[in-house]
Amino acid sequence: MDSKTIDTYNKLAKEYDDDTVAFWDAFPRTFLDQFIHHVNGKVLNIGSGPGRDGLLLKNAGLDITCLDASQSMIDLSVSRGLDSMLGDFLDLPFQDGSFDSVWAYTSLLHCSKKDFKKAVAEVKRVLPDGGFFGLGLIEGDEEIYKENMGEGNFRLFSFLKKEEVESLVEQEGFALVYFETFKPGSRYYLHFIFKKAS
Repeated sequence: MDSKTIDTYNKLAKEYDDDTVAFWDAFPRTFLDQFIHHVNGKVLNIGSGPGRDGLLLKNAGLDITCLDASQSMIDLSVSRGLDSMLGDFLDLPFQDGSFDSVWAYTSLLHCSKKDFKKAVAEVKRVLPDGGFFGLGLIEGDEEIYKENMGEGNFRLFSFLKKEEVESLVEQEGFALVYFETFKPGSRYYLHFIFKKAS
């Protein structure tokens, strides 16, 4: 994952957590409920951040393991009672087929576009055939650093179009089973559930 982005989250994890309360209060239950309906067993939450979505999934009865590249974010998710560990999205520290499902909400958008397929390939590797992959991204076509958490605090964002995401993920052996959009601000959020081909 991008080092500047990790540094920003390490410095400002608490501020980020506080700033996103309203986002999670308004988050559509349809996407969560669809994911919960499709999955069971062990779920890996990639890019779990402070653990707000991980806690929603855990409270729904799922067995959640949180993974994030920021130690400060891990500390926050641990404080919420979540099983959490530090790790790189592009080199997941798990054996093949370790999880029944994967949830990655607005985390893979911090990968460069050239690394996006590698991140999806890692998701595929840790899933069994028939495993589900919940993916949240933000619509667009640019790859940029944004300085929107205070001066000198940069985060990498890779924005993708729906058709581009579907093509890239399906090339890695997944089939789309659910899609919806969510617009909490100026951009559409893209919500996908994919199933790994048998």
